Amino acid sequence: MTLPGSQLEELCRAGRETILLVAPFIKAATLERLLAHLAPTVALRCVTRWRPEEIAAGVSDLAVWPLLCGRPHSSLWLSSALHAKYYRADERCLVGSANLTNTALGWSAQPNLELLVELPAQAAACVNFEQTLWASTVAVEADLYTLMAEAVALLPPALPPLLLAEAPAPYAITPVPPVLPPGVWLPTLRHPEDLWLAYSGRSAVLSEVAGANARADLLALPTLPGLSRDAFGRSIGVLLLQQPSVRQIDQMLKQPQRFGAVRDALARLPCAAAPDFNPTQAWQTLMRWLLHFLPARYVRLPSRHSEVLVRTSGAHANEGQG
Repeated sequence: MTLPGSQLEELCRAGRETILLVAPFIKAATLERLLAHLAPTVALRCVTRWRPEEIAAGVSDLAVWPLLCGRPHSSLWLSSALHAKYYRADERCLVGSANLTNTALGWSAQPNLELLVELPAQAAACVNFEQTLWASTVAVEADLYTLMAEAVALLPPALPPLLLAEAPAPYAITPVPPVLPPGVWLPTLRHPEDLWLAYSGRSAVLSEVAGANARADLLALPTLPGLSRDAFGRSIGVLLLQQPSVRQIDQMLKQPQRFGAVRDALARLPCAAAPDFNPTQAWQTLMRWLLHFLPARYVRLPSRHSEVLVRTSGAHANEGQG
């Protein structure tokens, strides 16, 4: 049986124009081994999933970001709901079960039993997957990398063994919230400070509507049970910035923006497809979340006629309240 790692090495050697590597878990040493097989002119895009508890548990590495920064024509992207393992070199694809880790690819003393199957990139399943994938991704930049590293640093040194990948939520989700297309989610809880109450098992003190919204938002931003209030706030903040519509507004706020400008921008983004979407309420709620969970990242500017919000320059300390 050919090892999945050998299949991927051959795929990388065959790439002439573009390589796309998609996996929830990527280890830096594994990626570095694959990079050795890429021609320097080949454009590389990697898509992965960053959750603080998974990084802290060692199943995936933040170090893939500086590794890709050191290679020309390379970029790293995050998709918060990613579970697929999908690898494409030009018109060839490999799909299956193997993450980009030594254990998954057969490069360890006790490898997993994994499978990768070749498909043509023109296959409908591949085309549809990539379209859906890019609707759910955000690009990693230095600020997001730093925020994630800070959130990871606050987690307990000893985490439970992988209850991580499918961690049970410490709150019941009844009824199940409607399934939204990729990139559509925005927070619904009007008072973000109430999210900590729902997370810590005190939903009973909330109204019925607030309790339901808090549970739905916690489901959209899954975190490890039992975190401290500070660690919870940091985790929510960095997961919030991985939502495509939120990240687009975050980029927009590099320049001061009046309330109406952001409201109108939200109405043009994928989040507008959510049921009962109201751009005014959406921006009021999102602004509160940004200021609560990322307080060092944004500042309100004095204005006589409209609320004006702007990102601060390079502030990361003391982010994230529970």
